[in-house]
Amino acid sequence: MPAAITLFHSYLTAVSALDLDTTLALFTDDFELTIKPASAGIPVQAKSQLLEGLERTLIKWFAPGALKFTVHEVYETKSENRIIAHVNSDGTSKLGTPWHNEYMFIVEVEGEKIRRITEFMDSGSLKGFIEAEMKASEA
Repeated sequence: MPAAITLFHSYLTAVSALDLDTTLALFTDDFELTIKPASAGIPVQAKSQLLEGLERTLIKWFAPGALKFTVHEVYETKSENRIIAHVNSDGTSKLGTPWHNEYMFIVEVEGEKIRRITEFMDSGSLKGFIEAEMKASEA
């Protein structure tokens, strides 16, 4: 199995467990996360910014293991250091809000670490989840 696929599976496992130390250890020092579409308004995040972003979102919303990822397809590219993956995630937040999202990831590795992730997600699903979380927190 190519290193990019192994690293990507390790990334999803660490994120599902909300294991921030393992997640960050998978990345190069100059790691970048880009979340698309651009209309979601999420700026590119460097490794140093990712921890804060995860704490504001996934750590706040989910208990460890509550978010499950299903990898449907992984495509190897001509470049051995890049893969494309179709993934779904499902879970329930700490407030009981259901989470369902669909992604396409482009993952680039450098050596034994992930250098860049470009994540295309269902921004409509994210918006609906945030609205439901806000309502649940007011109840």
